[in-house]
Amino acid sequence: MKRPYKFGGVALVASGVLFVLLAFLDFRAGPPPSNGAEILVWRDSQALTLDFVSEFLFFATVLLIPGTIAVYQSLLDVDRTKAATGCGIIAATIPVIAVMLIVHGRLVYPIYGLRVDTPEAAALVVMVFYGGLHAIYLLLAIATILLGLAMKRGAYAKWIAYFGFAAAALDIIGSYPWAIGPDLTLVCELVLGGWFVAVGSELLRIRASLT
Repeated sequence: MKRPYKFGGVALVASGVLFVLLAFLDFRAGPPPSNGAEILVWRDSQALTLDFVSEFLFFATVLLIPGTIAVYQSLLDVDRTKAATGCGIIAATIPVIAVMLIVHGRLVYPIYGLRVDTPEAAALVVMVFYGGLHAIYLLLAIATILLGLAMKRGAYAKWIAYFGFAAAALDIIGSYPWAIGPDLTLVCELVLGGWFVAVGSELLRIRASLT
């Protein structure tokens, strides 16, 4: 029982740290323009930053897998329904993010010398990628609320659950980056990463209490 908590806790902390770094990278790159030709100019001017965004998001997503499994196991005997539903939603977002990364990569990386190089294609990639992020944030908000409700009854510190409720509210707000602007978007993304770090740290604390 202790091994999943340790591995999952470390993975979730690492994932959260990467999401925090992603928040700063997104802020550094700035929001994409609303014109296809300007998107290509933005892509070229922020090439290195967007490269790191793609790579960090990949590893942050992979690390969510063991972290999600550990969270589910830690809540299994507390509230099986909420744990399964919340963790199931997070698990469902992982392949969606993987597909979004493929789309994002076509804007950033050349394949056989081919890369998005027309305004129309650039606009389509941005719409699909950020539209996908919108759906991801809404799904994570639902999952976070469900897991927070389960955590209130389990071995987790109560503040973790309330932190999750705040993170869920900001996930909903952060799913509209084009409406709230880069500053508030940064706050929303930082809180999401911070919640993953907090939950992962709590898993390690629970693991230590089992010794």
